[in-house]
Amino acid sequence: MSAHLQLQDIGCEKGQQPLFSGLDYSLAKGELLHVAGENGSGKTTLLRILAGLNRDYSGNVLWNGENIRTHWPVYAQDILYIGHQPAIKALLTARENLLWYAHCVGATATQASAALSDMGLRNKADIPCHQLSAGQQRRVVLARLIFSQQALWILDEPLTALDAKGFEPILQCLLNHLQRGGITVMTTHHGMEKIDLPHRQLLLGDA
Repeated sequence: MSAHLQLQDIGCEKGQQPLFSGLDYSLAKGELLHVAGENGSGKTTLLRILAGLNRDYSGNVLWNGENIRTHWPVYAQDILYIGHQPAIKALLTARENLLWYAHCVGATATQASAALSDMGLRNKADIPCHQLSAGQQRRVVLARLIFSQQALWILDEPLTALDAKGFEPILQCLLNHLQRGGITVMTTHHGMEKIDLPHRQLLLGDA
C-alpha cells in the first residue's frame, strides 16, 4: 500500500479571520494523526480540506508526491472520509445502506453482511435506520471501515454517539488499517487515551 501525505504551508480563513496558517506536516504509511484543539480552532475544516470538500485554502496537500488539486481523481480513490453527519439513508435498512456503499467501492454483499455482524448488528440488519438508536446508526456508518481498502482514512469524531458494542471493533479496524500501511487522520473529543494506539498529535489554535 503506497501512502504518504504531506501538508505544505496550509492556511485557511473563516469570515476573513485566519483559522490556521503555515501548517507543515508529513505522514508516512502506518501512522495515526490526532488533530486536536478547542472548538472553532479549525479541526473539521482541516479534515474537509484533506477530504477535498473545502478547496478555499492556501498551500499544498500532496499525496504520494502529487498535488491533490491536480491529481484529484487518483487521490479520491484512495481516501475514505467519515464526517459528523450520519451519511446513511434513514428509510433504508442497515443492510441496504451498507450494500449500497459496498457496491460503490467494489466490495461484495458477503463482506457487507460480515461487517454488520462484526459491528454487533446482525439482528438489526433489516431494520430501517430511523428505528435504530444513534449509537447503532453510527455503527452502520463505521462498518465501512471493516472492508475499506482506501489508504487514507479521514475520520471526524468517529466515536461520537458510539456505544460500548461499537468501540472495540473500531479500535481493531484502526489497528488493522495501520498494520497494512494505511494512514489515519482523525479528531475526537473522547480523548486519545481510549484509543490505545501509537499516534502523533497536531494541535490547532491556542489549546
